[in-house]
Amino acid sequence: MPFSMKISSHTPISSDNLSEVLENFLLDIGYLSGRKEGKELYESIPFRLWTDCFLKNTEKPWTVDKMASTLGASKPSIYRHLNKLKNLDIVESEDIVIEDDGEVIKKGYRIRHGDLKTAWHITEANVESALKRYRESIDKIDDLSKRM
Repeated sequence: MPFSMKISSHTPISSDNLSEVLENFLLDIGYLSGRKEGKELYESIPFRLWTDCFLKNTEKPWTVDKMASTLGASKPSIYRHLNKLKNLDIVESEDIVIEDDGEVIKKGYRIRHGDLKTAWHITEANVESALKRYRESIDKIDDLSKRM
């Protein structure tokens, strides 16, 4: 999947309330649409995917089945939100072994490298690389426009 992220002016919120800080951050990077407010937002599937799955234990891989069960959501809904996080390069997948009725290998998802700060560092590197390529295009456009 190609890297994709919304960049906007971001002012870190000074609250000690994780939900408020996370809401502000996720809205600014374009992961949350902002159509919901307050309690409704905090109970939404994309928000709870962060709080109830990925942030509680960043190293633990979650199967789509387990996420859907935990969040009371459909698998297509989970995949839609996972794809947004994969586009941000914050989430990675890995094969995990499930041993309920024998050994089954399923795909699990977790915060990249099991560490939110490391995952965000990778996202920052992707942003820097994208901005550099934009700069190269601007330089080319400027050069070509001066030849007109």
